[in-house]
Amino acid sequence: MTDRESLPLARLRAEPWYVDRVTFDGAHVRAEGWSMRVGAREPDEGWFTINGRRCDRIAYPLRRDDVGAVFWQRRDAANCGFVAEIDALDDPYPDGMMEIRRVRADTPRVERGRDSWFVPDTARHTDLPGDDRRFRVIGDRDARGFLVSGATDYRRLDRALVELTGRRMHEHARALDWGVGCGRVARHVPRSSAQALTGCDIDHDNVAWCRDHLPGTFVASTLVPPLPFDDDAFDLVYGISVFTHLREPMQLRWLAELARVAQRGAILMMTTHARTAIDFSRLAPDAYTQTCARVERDGIVVSGSNAQLDGHADHGGEYVNVYHSDDYVRRTWGCYFEILAILPGYILHHDLVVMRKR
Repeated sequence: MTDRESLPLARLRAEPWYVDRVTFDGAHVRAEGWSMRVGAREPDEGWFTINGRRCDRIAYPLRRDDVGAVFWQRRDAANCGFVAEIDALDDPYPDGMMEIRRVRADTPRVERGRDSWFVPDTARHTDLPGDDRRFRVIGDRDARGFLVSGATDYRRLDRALVELTGRRMHEHARALDWGVGCGRVARHVPRSSAQALTGCDIDHDNVAWCRDHLPGTFVASTLVPPLPFDDDAFDLVYGISVFTHLREPMQLRWLAELARVAQRGAILMMTTHARTAIDFSRLAPDAYTQTCARVERDGIVVSGSNAQLDGHADHGGEYVNVYHSDDYVRRTWGCYFEILAILPGYILHHDLVVMRKR
């Protein structure tokens, strides 16, 4: 519970960070971004690494008043900027991907995927959905953000899955991307394993784009269950920013439907908006503390409408913005699945709920 007297906070529940840009000059690479600071002593590896390599130079912390204005509730939030450089990085994209990691000894092992951002080689991703299709998925039209967020989400899901089950994403026989959009995450599935992937979405235009441009199987679905799949069809189901937009009655119908299409022992990975999303919300102090208290009290709270799919999916006003508390997820979702973990702020401002079908 947060009240006005406890602010500012010494740290947030999930300390956020972000890589704003990566630039190259020959073999020289420079990464810029921001990360909340904990501790004054630099780790032996340095504050940040690129592809597992210690940087030649790191400037940290630098003043970032723009970040401080968003996270006003976090003490000293503005002192979070960084610039990390390596003079000679001959292979910036091993296997098509650069990994930029912050070194944090206090991150629990199962949550360590949160400490890496992944930057894909754009030369491998020249076939992108258009601006409007991307906007309906991520709320802006930035092509770099679309690629980086999709690659990072896929790799973070993969790392959490390995920690909790010992299996990789692509090692599952039949995986469902529930709410695939225009393939933001699905495009990062290894092509050699894409035949095991099925994606569905209520945005039929985006589904058609995936079907025409990405490997895998992509089918249109509807706002209301059922899905067009057999019982026990999948051994892995993931859904990023789907339950964040469903009112409780619709949410309960979808929990039952996902239980129908998931095999016994299947893993389900779903995101929620919880405390980390409230931290990102730019609320004024009174509204911030009231929202935190209301979510903790009520468990599930509709915070407002969402118009991103207007004109592209028939949602009848059911597509809204929703907050969940951890306690609500454990009590309510736990009636349908075994809750293995709730990882705060694991998918940027989303929490990740990892579950198993009993």
